[in-house]
Amino acid sequence: MGRATKVVNFSLPLDLYKKTENLARRRKVPKSQILKEALEAYVASEERWEKLRAWGVATAEALGLKSEEDIERLLHEYRKEL
Repeated sequence: MGRATKVVNFSLPLDLYKKTENLARRRKVPKSQILKEALEAYVASEERWEKLRAWGVATAEALGLKSEEDIERLLHEYRKEL
């Protein structure tokens, strides 16, 4: 039966390593947990940005927006309605 995890080796700048080590010590957890949590947060953030970009592209296409000028025009029209 295989492992549910994979071991990953990588280098960190010394200052980042020290910050990770200090944080792990204060939280009383392994450094690997700090790095795992940081990577999970980064991946989740990237996934949210991907969804937001996809939504932006779909919305722009639906509204017929092809340039920044089109966006400025739409904003100007919206503001006039307020």
